Amino acid sequence: MITEKRPRLVDRRNVCLSAVGAILSAGSVLLWPRLLLSQTPEKPDNTLRVGDHWTYATKDEITGLATETFTHTVTELSANRIVVGASAPGRNESRPVIYDRDWNRLEGRGLRFTPHNGMGFPTPLFVRKEWRSGCDARNTQTGSAWKESVSSKCVAQETVTTPAGTFDTFKVETRMHEVRGSDPTRYLDFEYVRWYAPEINRWIRFSSVGKDRNRLRSKRSEELIEFGRAG
Repeated sequence: MITEKRPRLVDRRNVCLSAVGAILSAGSVLLWPRLLLSQTPEKPDNTLRVGDHWTYATKDEITGLATETFTHTVTELSANRIVVGASAPGRNESRPVIYDRDWNRLEGRGLRFTPHNGMGFPTPLFVRKEWRSGCDARNTQTGSAWKESVSSKCVAQETVTTPAGTFDTFKVETRMHEVRGSDPTRYLDFEYVRWYAPEINRWIRFSSVGKDRNRLRSKRSEELIEFGRAG
């Protein structure tokens, strides 16, 4: 008797699985660059540190003359305060100024504000955000006192270039009304425009106009020319 040999049948399930595996592997190779591109890059560490410093150049906008260059350096940090030393060429001392963590000034250089001067940047910042504050201010050396009312608004996001680099900023406009003592006829008004860069935890440009009972008193600007992180 002759026995007929039959061809061996291939398990179609194994063939299908192998084919699917090959397709998936090829797809992974093709998609890998896209997956890499779609990953969110790590954000830079913008944590404020002791030793961070910012150097500004100032200008009298009435005369057009440069006035001074000064540097602010973080000397102390706590949960609710930032202590900054202010120094300038030709000065042997660093004058400390104390802020809260939103850069509202609390005291320093012979001035004290209760609760604060309202010139900070409350987070989070976004376009059209508005905030107001008021304070009692005192010159701790002369004893003179006055009241301040402050209103601010974040009006835009702008990319600004200074000698220190190019920064993404929030543009904040602020108005301050200051009344001396108890006499409402003795008042000053200030208009400020500041460009705050979260990347470096500070403003990179600043302009101000001061008026004494509606008469121009001062007009000045300052611009960041150098910035450094601690370490």
